[in-house]
Amino acid sequence: MFQALRKKRRILVLDDDPSMQRLVRLLLKRAGFRVDVVARGNAAIDAIQRQPYDALLLDLMMPVEGGMTVIKHLREHQPDLLRRVIVLTSTPDAVLRTLATDVSGIVKKPFIAGDLIAAIERVA
Repeated sequence: MFQALRKKRRILVLDDDPSMQRLVRLLLKRAGFRVDVVARGNAAIDAIQRQPYDALLLDLMMPVEGGMTVIKHLREHQPDLLRRVIVLTSTPDAVLRTLATDVSGIVKKPFIAGDLIAAIERVA
């Protein structure tokens, strides 16, 4: 019996912290994902419009154009893609409760690598 080769799933990561970008990219690549990283919300929106992604990993707490910029765009233009959004954040729980119905998952910083991979695996 032949097993079909599974295409590597593509993940878009939005985070403005270079060390967090490197860490998340490394973890996801080791888990077998293709990873694109951007540092601004508008760059994430541009990437989404050019390339299909299996999941989005968005940091909410950024000084300008963070994950909320992308979520607002998705609500208006691509609501189906919200089902594949994982929020990566240290935002207080009260704020996150308002997002819980929009996105697929929330991973709190600092995170355990296995929890992050598991969250991505559930949606990608």
